[in-house]
Order: sequence, then C-alpha cells, then structure tokens
Amino acid sequence: TGTIPVELSHFENLINLDFPFNEFTGTIPEEIYEMPTLKILQLYDNKLHGTISSRIGNMVNLEFLMFRENKLTGSIPSAIGQISKLVWMELVANQLSGPIPSTIGNLSVLRYLWLNSNKLSGNIPSEIGRINKLEELYLNYNQLSGPI
Repeated sequence: TGTIPVELSHFENLINLDFPFNEFTGTIPEEIYEMPTLKILQLYDNKLHGTISSRIGNMVNLEFLMFRENKLTGSIPSAIGQISKLVWMELVANQLSGPIPSTIGNLSVLRYLWLNSNKLSGNIPSEIGRINKLEELYLNYNQLSGPI
C-alpha cells in the first residue's frame, strides 16, 4: 500500500522498475518519467490514478510500458510517439479517454499494442498502419468509431 516513492528516480542506472500486483495508490510521480535509463516500466494491477504525463516522451530507452488494471484517466499523450524503442505498450483496463494519438504511428518497432477496456473514442488513426512490426492490436471495449 501507499504511493510510489519519488526517491526511486534517484537510481541513475535503473533499467527495470517492476511493481505489478501491489496496492500502490496515488499518481505516478513525474520524476519517474525522467529516468532515461529505464527499459522496463511495469506498474500494472495497482490502484494508481491520475494521468499519464506528457513527460513520458523523455523515456527514450523504454521498451516495455505496462500500466494495465489501474484507474488512470485523461488521454494518451501524443509524446508517447517519441519512445522510438517501445516494443510493448499495455494500457488495458484503465479509464483513458479521447482519441488514440496519431503519433503512435512513429513507434516503428512496436509489436504489442493493448489499449482495450478504456473509454477511448474517435477514429482509429491510419498511422497505426505504419507500425510494420505490430503483431497484436487490442482495441476492444472502447468507444471507437469510423473506418477500419
């Protein structure tokens, strides 16, 4: 229980922050998004709330992003398209809303994109078609519309 300690951001060489299946509450500390050495950020199955910061674009070495099964709200920041090494993005079962950012098409090495069970709306961006390595795409249980 409790919040994610801000002090974790002081580990300058940390590559894996793996805290799933805990009872963490509160928001994701902004300082976490300023950890450039992180390759794996797994905070799934907690009770985190708040938004995903646009500072996530600073995580240039991130390969695995897993925030599923929390209570995150707001939109997916367009800065997510700056994480060029991202292979797996799992934001399942939150309360994320708004459109899927078109910048997601910049994630050329992305293989797994799981955005299901949120409140995402609007069209599926055509830019997703640029993700040539994509193997799994889950968009079910949202409020998406338009052509496929």
